[in-house]
Amino acid sequence: MSKNILNAPEGMKSYLPKEALKFYEIRDRISRVFQNWGYEPVITPVLEYYESLLTGMEQNTQKEFYKLIDYDGNILSLRPEMTAPIARTVVNRREELSLPLRLSYFAPVFRYDNPQEGKNREIFQMGLEFIGGNSFGDAEAIITAIEAIKSTGIEKFKLDLNHIGFLEGIVEELPLKGLQEKKLKEYLGRKDFVGLRNYLDNIGLKQKEIIAQLPLLRGGIDILNKADDLASTEASRKAVEKLKDIYEYLESYKVEDYVNFDFSLIRGLNYYTGMIFEGFTENLGYTICGGGRYDNLIEQYGGQKTPAVGFALGIQRIALALDYKGTSSIDGVVLLTEKTSSQALKLARRLHRKDYNIIIEENNRSRDELIKLAHQKNAAKIISIRETKSQKEAAEIEVLDTNSETAEKVVLKEGWEKKVWGK
Repeated sequence: MSKNILNAPEGMKSYLPKEALKFYEIRDRISRVFQNWGYEPVITPVLEYYESLLTGMEQNTQKEFYKLIDYDGNILSLRPEMTAPIARTVVNRREELSLPLRLSYFAPVFRYDNPQEGKNREIFQMGLEFIGGNSFGDAEAIITAIEAIKSTGIEKFKLDLNHIGFLEGIVEELPLKGLQEKKLKEYLGRKDFVGLRNYLDNIGLKQKEIIAQLPLLRGGIDILNKADDLASTEASRKAVEKLKDIYEYLESYKVEDYVNFDFSLIRGLNYYTGMIFEGFTENLGYTICGGGRYDNLIEQYGGQKTPAVGFALGIQRIALALDYKGTSSIDGVVLLTEKTSSQALKLARRLHRKDYNIIIEENNRSRDELIKLAHQKNAAKIISIRETKSQKEAAEIEVLDTNSETAEKVVLKEGWEKKVWGK
């Protein structure tokens, strides 16, 4: 198949400033939430050993891996998610770390999947992992996810919660053979409930009604009571009790309105051992976040059995949900001429040190062209140096407001910046 090598590979793209700015704005807002909860950043390699990534991950995800072979013959893979690489890192660097660990990340991950809107092959994720924490960790992950989504400006969204133990308890009592349990979970994972019923009929499962009821167990706190009535094993009952405990924490933090329970929810990776959740918002037909508890993964990498919980947020999907305009914040354009270059640069340096966003442009345009340039850069002011005999420091400037297109002379005395920008 012919291809244009000037294009990005399928499922990947270059992001121009306006698009890239969306991601950085979202990142900065979410980062503040993570920092407020005490999470510290961690960075892992983009490439991992292929066999390492398979540890604890569902085998059918292998087809999504980008695989490479290095010059020594090792099979490598671009990381398809961040939890497994972080677990490996924690085990590998255990002597340098003390539990509990609150780790966060902002990173691209790569999945060889069918590209479509909101589903790229290069995915920018933000997330956190709470490793070695206490029983409150489940609620902390959910609360932090809610606060992170709210911080981006998304107002209407819900998290669907479930517990792996509920379905596991039900499956314990079913006479499923070979791959039947896996197939059942695949139907639930795709939310193909018609296909699920047909499959249950085809395998002749007499106890199919309890499975068929799972899609109906979705809603608010009242659903937990209905689930309790269906729970016939200790594992299922414990799962419902754990969800009730989590909900009490969410009520105390006043975020319970963002939560539903969905007992048909299945996440695609088999390292989950307890609570799982996914986040949805209006107008998008796919999740914006997902995560859960994975108490066995550290042990699978050779460490001691360690409780852990985490989640990831899809930055591209959040940007789609928000339809961010992505406007940059430039306080002003300082104009530079041959005669005022020294003064202009000193003025710009002074403003930069006071944390103003200032760009420098040569003053070789007409007034209308300058205003057009400022609008393109979303700059609030255009500053030109009034020529003086001294080339050391500017004493007076002219400030052109790009909205009103009016100009005023400003003497550079203490506090002049606040007079110009109001901050």
